[in-house]
Amino acid sequence: MSDPGEPEDTVPFTHQPYGSNAGDNPFVSPSGPAAQPSGPSYGAPASPPPPPSIGPTPYGPPVPGQEPWQAAWAPVYGPPMAGSLDHKGATTALVLGIVALGSLIIGVFCCITLPGMLCAPFAWAKGAKAKREIEAAPGTYGNLSSATTGMWLGIVMTILGAIVILGFTAIVAFIGITDWSLV
Repeated sequence: MSDPGEPEDTVPFTHQPYGSNAGDNPFVSPSGPAAQPSGPSYGAPASPPPPPSIGPTPYGPPVPGQEPWQAAWAPVYGPPMAGSLDHKGATTALVLGIVALGSLIIGVFCCITLPGMLCAPFAWAKGAKAKREIEAAPGTYGNLSSATTGMWLGIVMTILGAIVILGFTAIVAFIGITDWSLV
């Protein structure tokens, strides 16, 4: 026999574990299936309001030659603040110039990193193009300094890279002509 203090004996008789009856459906309420609300206080839901007519919109009258649906699309906050946009070409030129500078510094200590040195002419061209576009649209872009810096890094690194490559070529040619060995 079981002890009367056991939890199974203290559970009310109405509690039945799930699955004790083969006809139990876990998705149906024990009180039965749901029914439509009824009674004296229940009324049918109100019909939705009619759709708005195509006419003047809260943004003003439509512009001639503009479709009626386009009249509702107006800028929410207005134009961007002057100088708040960044020109992507300026950022690209700056990054390419920094890569060329880094490869020149690393090239002095270990070896010439040719792919990095080839970034310099692209930084020069990309920076010059971005600078022209930024100056053509005054007040739109705010990173003219990035374009200028990228362009000048490109110019300087192109010249220094050419000098380093010519110097390395001269050293290799000198070693080849004189039969001098580093070993």
